[in-house]
Amino acid sequence: MRTRLSQTEHEIMEFFWDAQKEYDFKELMQHFNEEGGKEWKKQTLNTFLSRLLDKGLLERRMEGRKAYYRYRLDQKQYEQEKAKEVLENGYDGKISHFIAALTGNDSISDADEQELMEYIQKM
Repeated sequence: MRTRLSQTEHEIMEFFWDAQKEYDFKELMQHFNEEGGKEWKKQTLNTFLSRLLDKGLLERRMEGRKAYYRYRLDQKQYEQEKAKEVLENGYDGKISHFIAALTGNDSISDADEQELMEYIQKM
Protein backbone atom coordinates (compact mmCIF):
# COMPACT_ATOMS: atom_id res chain seq x y z
CA MET A 1 0.00 0.00 0.00
CA ARG A 2 1.22 3.47 -0.84
CA THR A 3 0.33 5.91 1.93
CA ARG A 4 1.87 9.08 0.56
CA LEU A 5 -0.99 11.46 -0.25
CA SER A 6 -1.10 14.79 -1.99
CA GLN A 7 -2.82 17.62 -0.13
CA THR A 8 -5.96 17.16 -2.24
CA GLU A 9 -5.99 13.38 -1.81
CA HIS A 10 -5.73 13.89 1.94
CA GLU A 11 -8.60 16.40 1.82
CA ILE A 12 -10.76 13.85 0.00
CA MET A 13 -9.90 11.14 2.51
CA GLU A 14 -10.69 13.45 5.43
CA PHE A 15 -14.11 14.05 3.88
CA PHE A 16 -14.78 10.30 3.77
CA TRP A 17 -13.40 9.72 7.27
CA ASP A 18 -15.52 12.51 8.74
CA ALA A 19 -18.71 11.41 6.95
CA GLN A 20 -18.23 7.67 7.51
CA LYS A 21 -20.57 6.74 4.68
CA GLU A 22 -20.45 6.06 0.98
CA TYR A 23 -21.13 8.57 -1.78
CA ASP A 24 -21.86 8.35 -5.44
CA PHE A 25 -19.84 10.36 -7.94
CA LYS A 26 -22.53 13.04 -8.34
CA GLU A 27 -22.67 13.64 -4.58
CA LEU A 28 -18.89 13.96 -4.44
CA MET A 29 -18.83 16.45 -7.32
CA GLN A 30 -21.53 18.49 -5.63
CA HIS A 31 -19.75 18.51 -2.28
CA PHE A 32 -16.31 19.48 -3.53
CA ASN A 33 -17.50 22.05 -6.07
CA GLU A 34 -20.33 23.68 -4.13
CA GLU A 35 -19.32 23.25 -0.50
CA GLY A 36 -15.58 22.79 -0.96
CA GLY A 37 -15.13 25.73 -3.31
CA LYS A 38 -13.43 23.67 -6.00
CA GLU A 39 -13.99 24.12 -9.71
CA TRP A 40 -13.33 20.55 -10.70
CA LYS A 41 -14.41 18.93 -13.90
CA LYS A 42 -15.55 15.30 -13.78
CA GLN A 43 -12.16 14.08 -15.01
CA THR A 44 -10.35 15.89 -12.19
CA LEU A 45 -12.37 14.20 -9.46
CA ASN A 46 -12.21 10.89 -11.30
CA THR A 47 -8.40 11.12 -11.40
CA PHE A 48 -8.18 11.72 -7.64
CA LEU A 49 -10.61 8.90 -6.89
CA SER A 50 -8.69 6.53 -9.19
CA ARG A 51 -5.43 7.35 -7.42
CA LEU A 52 -7.00 6.68 -4.03
CA LEU A 53 -8.44 3.40 -5.30
CA ASP A 54 -5.00 2.41 -6.65
CA LYS A 55 -3.42 3.24 -3.29
CA GLY A 56 -5.93 0.98 -1.55
CA LEU A 57 -7.48 3.77 0.51
CA LEU A 58 -10.89 3.83 -1.17
CA GLU A 59 -13.18 1.12 -2.42
CA ARG A 60 -15.81 1.34 -5.13
CA ARG A 61 -19.09 -0.53 -5.26
CA MET A 62 -21.05 -0.66 -8.49
CA GLU A 63 -24.83 -0.69 -8.58
CA GLY A 64 -25.74 -0.96 -12.23
CA ARG A 65 -23.81 1.86 -13.88
CA LYS A 66 -23.64 3.91 -10.70
CA ALA A 67 -20.44 3.84 -8.64
CA TYR A 68 -20.39 4.35 -4.89
CA TYR A 69 -17.20 5.21 -3.02
CA ARG A 70 -16.21 4.80 0.61
CA TYR A 71 -13.00 4.57 2.57
CA ARG A 72 -11.32 1.20 2.79
CA LEU A 73 -9.16 2.09 5.79
CA ASP A 74 -10.33 4.36 8.57
CA GLN A 75 -8.05 7.19 9.67
CA LYS A 76 -6.43 5.20 12.49
CA GLN A 77 -5.66 2.28 10.16
CA TYR A 78 -4.21 4.70 7.61
CA GLU A 79 -1.93 6.29 10.22
CA GLN A 80 -0.76 2.82 11.31
CA GLU A 81 0.02 1.83 7.73
CA LYS A 82 1.87 5.10 7.18
CA ALA A 83 3.98 4.54 10.30
CA LYS A 84 4.77 0.95 9.24
CA GLU A 85 5.80 2.20 5.81
CA VAL A 86 8.18 4.75 7.36
CA LEU A 87 9.75 2.05 9.55
CA GLU A 88 10.11 -0.39 6.65
CA ASN A 89 11.49 2.10 4.16
CA GLY A 90 13.76 4.09 6.42
CA TYR A 91 14.74 1.97 9.38
CA ASP A 92 14.87 -1.66 8.20
CA GLY A 93 11.51 -2.22 9.90
CA LYS A 94 13.09 -1.88 13.35
CA ILE A 95 11.86 0.51 15.99
CA SER A 96 15.30 0.45 17.61
CA HIS A 97 16.82 1.91 14.43
CA PHE A 98 14.14 4.61 14.42
CA ILE A 99 14.82 5.54 18.06
CA ALA A 100 18.57 5.64 17.39
CA ALA A 101 17.99 8.01 14.46
CA LEU A 102 15.57 10.12 16.50
CA THR A 103 17.96 10.50 19.42
CA GLY A 104 21.18 10.68 17.40
CA ASN A 105 22.33 7.48 19.14
CA ASP A 106 22.17 9.30 22.50
CA SER A 107 20.22 7.75 25.33
CA ILE A 108 16.58 8.68 25.55
CA SER A 109 15.46 10.58 28.62
CA ASP A 110 14.30 8.66 31.67
CA ALA A 111 10.79 10.04 31.20
CA ASP A 112 10.67 8.93 27.55
CA GLU A 113 12.03 5.51 28.51
CA GLN A 114 9.39 5.14 31.21
CA GLU A 115 6.62 6.18 28.82
CA LEU A 116 7.86 3.76 26.16
CA MET A 117 8.08 0.89 28.65
CA GLU A 118 4.55 1.55 29.92
CA TYR A 119 3.24 1.55 26.37
CA ILE A 120 5.01 -1.74 25.54
CA GLN A 121 3.68 -3.39 28.70
CA LYS A 122 0.10 -2.44 27.72
CA MET A 123 0.47 -4.21 24.37
